[in-house]
Amino acid sequence: MKKLLLGSAVLLAMINSSWACTLKPNTNCYQASLSGQKIEQLDLHGILLGGADLTKANLSKSNLTRANLNEARLNGANLSGTDLSYATMFFANLTGANLTGTNFSNAGLKGVNFSEANLTDANFTGAKLEEATFSKATFCRTLMPTGMTNNANCPAEKAAGAAATDALSINGCVIAPRSVCLNASLVEANLGSANLAGAQLYMANLAQANLFKANLGRANLTEANLARANLTRANLSQVNLTDANLNKAILRGAQLVRANLNGAVMLNADLTDADLSGANIAEATLTGAIFCNTLMPDSRVNNSSCVLEKPAAPVEVATPAVQDAKEPAKAKPRRR
Repeated sequence: MKKLLLGSAVLLAMINSSWACTLKPNTNCYQASLSGQKIEQLDLHGILLGGADLTKANLSKSNLTRANLNEARLNGANLSGTDLSYATMFFANLTGANLTGTNFSNAGLKGVNFSEANLTDANFTGAKLEEATFSKATFCRTLMPTGMTNNANCPAEKAAGAAATDALSINGCVIAPRSVCLNASLVEANLGSANLAGAQLYMANLAQANLFKANLGRANLTEANLARANLTRANLSQVNLTDANLNKAILRGAQLVRANLNGAVMLNADLTDADLSGANIAEATLTGAIFCNTLMPDSRVNNSSCVLEKPAAPVEVATPAVQDAKEPAKAKPRRR
């Protein structure tokens, strides 16, 4: 309550040491100097803060709907839970800012610098992100303007508090049939024997994941990253792997019957004992792939990469030397 009362208090921001502005809705605080200030949980809708210095300021849970923050400096600022819907922030600097749960829906964000910012649970629905910079930014359950959830940087951990009997959830992606996990972050995830039949895993990051004997039948893995993933004996029947990255993936004994591998990159992938019957491998890159007892789309068995075992060298059995046994000379009879 005390913090809410601050909204009605007179908070002054000195601008060029010549005049002050009152932080309240629809006021003009152009180029205000508010570096490091604690101004959280305030109603500042429609306020003009263009060119303001808000470096490391705490604006968490404030209402900044329709505010003007063009060219504002918000480096390292805390905007977690802040409502910036319909705000304009052209060329603002949000480097290293805490934007957890920030609402940017329908905001104008042209040229904004989000480098190293934490965008976990941020909402960009309908936002204009032309020329925005996201170098080293953290995306986790981030709702993008297209409606797609971006989980590119989530740590691969089981959801807190999930009971052993609950469906496994990794970074918001429920590991279950027909699950929708667009752009999911599942790097090095242990998904051995997981049932993801029919799952929507478009652009998922499954690099080095363990998918041993996993069921991915009819799943959508378009543009997914499966580099070095273990897909040994996995069910990939009728899976969509268009333009997927399968470099050095282990597909030994995998079922790829009628799979769509159009444009997939499979450099040095291990396809030993894999079944590619009826699969579409048009434009797939298979340089260095290992084929051994591999059933190709035309039902031909490909053994071009089998390592032929050299026959064991014959073992020479040494014949024991047999010495000629001479009969002992007969003793001459003694003369009497």
